[in-house]
Amino acid sequence: MTAPLQPMLARRQLRLAALAAINGIKTAAGIVTVDSPGDWSTPPEAMPAVLLRNSRDRKDSVNKGMPEFTTTITLEIEARVEAVDSSTAQDNIEALVYNIENALFTDYNVISMIQQIASVDSEIEITADGRRHLGGVKMSIVFEMFEAFDPAAPLPVLSQWPVVQPATTGLTDVEINVDLIQPFDANGTYANPPFPASVLPAPRTSGPDGRNEGGLSITLPQ
Repeated sequence: MTAPLQPMLARRQLRLAALAAINGIKTAAGIVTVDSPGDWSTPPEAMPAVLLRNSRDRKDSVNKGMPEFTTTITLEIEARVEAVDSSTAQDNIEALVYNIENALFTDYNVISMIQQIASVDSEIEITADGRRHLGGVKMSIVFEMFEAFDPAAPLPVLSQWPVVQPATTGLTDVEINVDLIQPFDANGTYANPPFPASVLPAPRTSGPDGRNEGGLSITLPQ
């Protein structure tokens, strides 16, 4: 069992989840070096490489009460590969782009915290440096998230940004709740949804809709 995360901005939460998803990439071109935020200077021995950072975000208010926002976050990714010729460089960078998108767009931790992927822009370039052929891509992926600020939440210690902290007690029970993406109620509004940050206001065109559609309680032996 782990303690809750420190309070953090949506942009940091998303970047950490995206970094964890991309860290699992393996390609035929070799082990992928993943760095965040990265200094954007990649030596040949570090390729194939993926660099990831947040370039900007925007918060749009969703009400006139407590500070709650629809936050759009731009995740900036740069990936690079090396090959013996331009054709192989093209194939390798396109394969790496597919792996990046597949890792991000199918990762549960990433998808569960966002409302939608608003846009994806990619620009691929193939260059030559003597006998070395380099393939590169610059990607900007815009994610939309719900973000709220709690005045009672403790402030994070800026010099210590742990992802998780060890708990002092053992895991005794597990509660699992399910709010499905499909099917969904387009117009209903439900109290105390299990995943409030993921529920779109009615009328909605996709789920989750705020219903607890299934649950499981597990008590573990001690």
